Amino acid sequence: MQFDHTRIVVRERGYLEILDLALHVIPSQGRPLLVALAVGMMPFALLNHWLLAGYLDYGLESSFHADYLFLMLVLVLWELPLATAAATLYLGHAIFGEPAGRRAIAREFYQSLPQLLFYQGLLRPIFAWTRPFLGEVILLERNPMRSPNGAARTTAQRSKDFHGSDMDPFGRWLGAAAFGGAMFAMLWGSSYAVRSVLVGSFDWDLSMVTVYYPLALWTVVGYFAVVRFLVYLDLRIRREGWEVELMMRAEEARLARIGE
Repeated sequence: MQFDHTRIVVRERGYLEILDLALHVIPSQGRPLLVALAVGMMPFALLNHWLLAGYLDYGLESSFHADYLFLMLVLVLWELPLATAAATLYLGHAIFGEPAGRRAIAREFYQSLPQLLFYQGLLRPIFAWTRPFLGEVILLERNPMRSPNGAARTTAQRSKDFHGSDMDPFGRWLGAAAFGGAMFAMLWGSSYAVRSVLVGSFDWDLSMVTVYYPLALWTVVGYFAVVRFLVYLDLRIRREGWEVELMMRAEEARLARIGE
């Protein structure tokens, strides 16, 4: 791993610049990133369809729309840390130009799974608001869940230090929610327009709820998995001087190679 040769220039960025950068990162990583997103999201998409299938028996009444759409949104928001974990791990390797094989990503995912299930599954209603980047801390920094002798920082301690006492991470989370909502509305509305033109009918049918709605949701989730990763890097640069740390680690690695 070459710490001073990253695929993304390590420097501070504004939030709008990060949103734009994500649009460049996704096509530059291409198929591997899309595969990682698909592998993580497809099982949850199928699970959600199965869990909410009973609501389809009530037809397309207005109450059905509200119940189905709301419950689908809740499920997706609850599942997104696990659904995007593989993509986050892939990006963690890709930023340094390091090969990220399927086995390596699978191994790192299963090593992090207990903490993901506990913090991002069981306690998600709490940490979704107070620790918006907890998933990145778990997956990329790999602190232990417990430290019996107190020698190592635990995930809870590291997350508390990273998020700090100010509202910068939470403010960025709110910005992501606002931008993501607008992006979802455009995607879902565009899918309705395109479908209507292709089939020659502007009637609202079941596919808009059961197919295009979750498809638009998961598309936004995939995009913001990349945005969230970039914001996490930016916060490390701003708060911890991560670019200096990388330079020092790169120099340490060079000296070690010279000494061999």
